[in-house]
Formats: sequence, C-alpha cells, structure tokens
Amino acid sequence: MADDTQFSYAPETLAEISSLSIRAIQLVEGLLSGHHRSPHKGSSVEFAEYKDYTPGDDIRHIDWKVVAKTDKYHVKQFEQSTNLKCTLLLDASGSMAYRSPDPKSPGMDKRDYTRTLVAAMGYLLLKQFDAVGLTLFNDQVVSHIPPRSRPSHFQNILHGLQAMEFQGITRVDRVVGDLIERLPGRGMLILVSDLLAPREEVFKTLKMLKSRGLEVILFHVLHTDETTLPFEGDLIFESLEDDPPIGLDPFDVRQQYQQAIQEHIEFYTRNCPTLGIDYLFMETSAPLEQALRYYLLRRKSLRKI
Repeated sequence: MADDTQFSYAPETLAEISSLSIRAIQLVEGLLSGHHRSPHKGSSVEFAEYKDYTPGDDIRHIDWKVVAKTDKYHVKQFEQSTNLKCTLLLDASGSMAYRSPDPKSPGMDKRDYTRTLVAAMGYLLLKQFDAVGLTLFNDQVVSHIPPRSRPSHFQNILHGLQAMEFQGITRVDRVVGDLIERLPGRGMLILVSDLLAPREEVFKTLKMLKSRGLEVILFHVLHTDETTLPFEGDLIFESLEDDPPIGLDPFDVRQQYQQAIQEHIEFYTRNCPTLGIDYLFMETSAPLEQALRYYLLRRKSLRKI
C-alpha cells in the first residue's frame, strides 16, 4: 500500500478513526515523545533547529537568509533518520474482541486497548522517522500494510486498525512462517496478542524470528476477566474462536484456572529474555499510559532506544 493511498470514510468511520488517533497521539505526546527521538544530528530527514555557528561547523548548513536579516550566523541542524523498519503484528483472532459482560468492569475493552496500543507505537515510531508497517492475522495473514516512514502513513495504519474484524483462531506459527520472507532483516517486529495458543508453538516461532536477526517486542494483552474468572453461578461459556460451549460453575475451577494463567504468563516472563526478546504482560484494567511509560523507561535504561 502506498503512502498516498486515499480512503473514503463514512461519518461514523471517520469519528472512530479520529477517536483512535486522538487517544494514540495524546498518549505519545503526553508521556513518550522527547524520550525516544534520536539524539543524533545529521542532514538526512527533517530540519530540527538552529544553533550559533562555531568554527568547524559545515558552512553549507549556514542559513544565509537568516544572516541577511540578523547579521548573525546560524547553522541548521537536522533530525537523522534511523532507517529502522518495524512491522506491527497484531492478533485479529476472535478472542481479541472479548468484552466483559459487567458494565462496571475497569479499563478499556480488549479490542480498544490493543488498537490504541498499536496506534500509539506506530505514531511513536513515525515521529522517530522510522518506517512502520501493520500486519493483521488470525490463522493466516488477514491484511498487510508495508512499512513506510512518511508521517502521513499514520492514516493508513489507523485505517487498517479501524477496518479490522476480530474472528478466527490464532496460529502465529503458521502466519510467521508465511510472512518471514517479507520481514526486513535486522528490523524490528512488535507482536501484540493474547497468546491464547499452545505456548510451545509460539516460543518456537519467536526463536525463528530471532534467528532472522529481528529485534522482537512482545506485548501480551489479557482482559482482567481472563486472568481472574470473576463470574458467579452456573454458566455456559461460549468460545470466541473454535472451542465448543462448556457449562460450569466458575467457583469450582477458579483457583486452578488462575494458577494456569499465571503459569502461562510466567513461562513467557522467564523464557523470552533468554532469546533477547522484550516481553511485557499487559492487563486491560491497568491504564495503558502507565504500562507504556514503564516499558519505554525500561528500554531507555537499557539504552535500546
């Protein structure tokens, strides 16, 4: 998809995209920008600021129009492109659309949480002049927007997020196997998923990504209901993917269920660092702003960004 692709929006679609855009931009501008823009100066991308001329500065960067007006020598500085290519790989399976039946459930629903997270990361990377692409998947690639670095490409990312439908099952192993030849070598891949799939298959896939020289960041997102099973009474649970309905009283299995979920989270917490993969578990009841602040400050302390 080219940078200058134009879309026609219905009013309700435009409103939804605007809302998503505002959430993402406010999240980045309020907390994250300034921490991650490249500190290196060059002449490759965009004018950044003036500085007073000092002996040794390249005279080609003197702004002679400013000299004519002020009789002072000022040198243009530019933000340098990092030339990073990043693919945002977002799980679009049915379970990612889970919404709590409790209207008082804290935080955003899973669908909005993950879309805002991906939009914010896309916006942040584009502000750094990096190239960003978006791939949506369930058991196959649903859509693929190749990486581009122009600021206007943010609208393409937003459109892809707004238009997505959550359905089907998660097969990250199959998807990455099909996609890996299209991924830029020595680039970055950000995977956002609830990881409700066999963890051995997922971990094997993560190993394959690292073997390609990619930097991998894994955001593991679950709704609070999915970690606590807070429901009461005899209920029938219907799958959002392909499992059959099951009837039970959550009280009878709650302790075992919570233990199994924690073991699943601990598996990734323990094993991802052994591959050099950044892993962050995110629960939707925790403010997205807080989770991203923690993660990005941690990356900054490790001098990765």
